[in-house]
Amino acid sequence: MPSSRSTHRDRFEAVYEQHYSAVWAYARRRLDSAADADDVSAQCWLTVWRRIESLPATDALPWCYGVARRCVANHRRSAVRQLRLAAAVAKAPAHDGAAIDVTCAPDRHDAAAQRLRNALGRLSVDDQEILRLAAWERLAHAEIALVIETTTANVAVRLHRAKRRLASAMQDLESAGHIGATTPIAEPKGSQ
Repeated sequence: MPSSRSTHRDRFEAVYEQHYSAVWAYARRRLDSAADADDVSAQCWLTVWRRIESLPATDALPWCYGVARRCVANHRRSAVRQLRLAAAVAKAPAHDGAAIDVTCAPDRHDAAAQRLRNALGRLSVDDQEILRLAAWERLAHAEIALVIETTTANVAVRLHRAKRRLASAMQDLESAGHIGATTPIAEPKGSQ
């Protein structure tokens, strides 16, 4: 009879092999660099290993997305703390009395992605996440409900409202002359 540890290892390896790319892509779409996505993905898989007994028998990917979502949030909180520290250091005089410059240029992206990012940036973090889960991860409402730990009905309402707010944000930017055409958000699979 196989030991519990080897059974857990086999299960972890199967889930890891099946979903590694999707979890890494999930993190990459939410973070500024591939290195950040690597770090968050590694943290996610460590958490999956530690909580392997909580892994559902079916729908492992949405559960892994839920873990990744919390890892991304932790990463962002850490980045905010680092920025605050950098700002404090920037205000402090260096040993020779000169200020330290901690500014950096943002990554370049294509125009359509930038337009969408500008509009998404005007939304709450929760609205951004539910839109990304639907449009980028292509999850059905039931799967999104697993990721964000809510009901399917609540997902439908929140997604509808988030889409309206995104359309409004894009319209506001267009009216202000910041962007051209709007970018539609695709319906997730099985959302009807």
